[in-house]
Amino acid sequence: MSLSKKSKWSLLAAVGLILLIAGIAVGMLRLSPSKVPAADWVFELSFPNPEGQAISLQNVRGRLTVVNFWATWCPPCVEEMPELSRIHEEMLPKDVKVLGLAVDSPSNVREFLKTRSFSYPLLVTGGSGSELAKRLGNSIEALPYTVLIDANGRVLKQKLGRIKEEELRNWIAEVR
Repeated sequence: MSLSKKSKWSLLAAVGLILLIAGIAVGMLRLSPSKVPAADWVFELSFPNPEGQAISLQNVRGRLTVVNFWATWCPPCVEEMPELSRIHEEMLPKDVKVLGLAVDSPSNVREFLKTRSFSYPLLVTGGSGSELAKRLGNSIEALPYTVLIDANGRVLKQKLGRIKEEELRNWIAEVR
């Protein structure tokens, strides 16, 4: 039995659609942050602020902490920073802290901050920030990357890509 030309094209289109859907599914799995059971080790780290003074993350232990990986050369990172700053200001009295970790050089961050200021601490991880973000579930080491860690060091939420203020507010409300 021979297939008509129309049937062959329909079959080819169906196979193509199946392959497209499979490719999208694989891509989404690859781009989805990995699950991280615990991140209490984060609070044992310290990084310099843009001026070079070492700051221990120990001071955020026991709080709900938003950790945001960013870089000066990353437009979506820069776009979300004013929103992160507002969240930090509003939520700090409620024991929620925002922390920015720059996967960048101290000189780039210093230059960037000459024309901007933010209410939350910005620390510089340099290239090691990519590995740190990966340990926190960033499977493709892209920026920006945001993680919500609870007072016990558990990763509650993760987002690869720009986070919106409303989304972050919802995260915090969900776990409070």
